Amino acid sequence: MHIELRKLKVVDALSEETTCYSAEIWIDGQRAFLASNRGHGAADDYHAVGSVTEQAVDAWLAANRPVSRLGDSVMPHCLEFEVAALITRIEEAKRLRRQCRTKLVTIEGDQVFCYPLKGRAAPTVFANVQRRTPTARMVNGDDSAIDEAVTLMIAQSEGDMA
Repeated sequence: MHIELRKLKVVDALSEETTCYSAEIWIDGQRAFLASNRGHGAADDYHAVGSVTEQAVDAWLAANRPVSRLGDSVMPHCLEFEVAALITRIEEAKRLRRQCRTKLVTIEGDQVFCYPLKGRAAPTVFANVQRRTPTARMVNGDDSAIDEAVTLMIAQSEGDMA
């Protein structure tokens, strides 16, 4: 089952206890739900617009994704956790793309680094970085590198919380 978010709109100004957002959830290439959260700490709202039910998606996610842990609690993966993870990925990718306008972003080993461009072209700054770290990979302008960098940043953030 391939789950993706489309038409995501996050409203940071209204996000208090949870992320305030609206989005369409597409499953296997078909629109399945309209999703939203008002940002006041309540659960996400899902309105089915396709033939897939929330219970069917939750059952598939529980069987095919690792459980979520919060302290001593273990919870099966569900649509709400999946949507939260997708929102995090999308928002981090947006933030990283914005940084690429004024900074060189690189992947060096299993870490992501930013270097100010200060009016210089990204390839020029990257050449200097490569002299020190030959295995560095430039993220600017490379969608697959952006995805990899987001994955590394999320993993680092989750590791910091543990």
